[in-house]
Amino acid sequence: MKESNFGLYAAISVVSVALLGTFIALSVVIGEDFAIPALIAGAVMGTVVLRGPVGKALAARIHQGTIGQAEPHPEVLDELYEVRNRMVEIEERLDFTERLLARQRSEDPARLPSG
Repeated sequence: MKESNFGLYAAISVVSVALLGTFIALSVVIGEDFAIPALIAGAVMGTVVLRGPVGKALAARIHQGTIGQAEPHPEVLDELYEVRNRMVEIEERLDFTERLLARQRSEDPARLPSG
């Protein structure tokens, strides 16, 4: 099993177990008269769904292994770089302020500015 398809296989497993549990619970509550027709109807519906676009998409995903990661839009990248530059500037200002306050405290602790 490829690592990239782990989520897909897990989802399929969870859905399968949930459907099986529901089928068993309904069979116990309603009886055997329900079990055989429900199983046949479920198999037909599952076949129709899996032979349609959903099944084709699942098959393509399993066959390819992973879905290619899309490149971010250039505007988003530009904004990210701008935010990163602003963050670096804010960090530099904070470092400067901390050094200034530390120097003032070391020179004369009683003369700290109020505020």
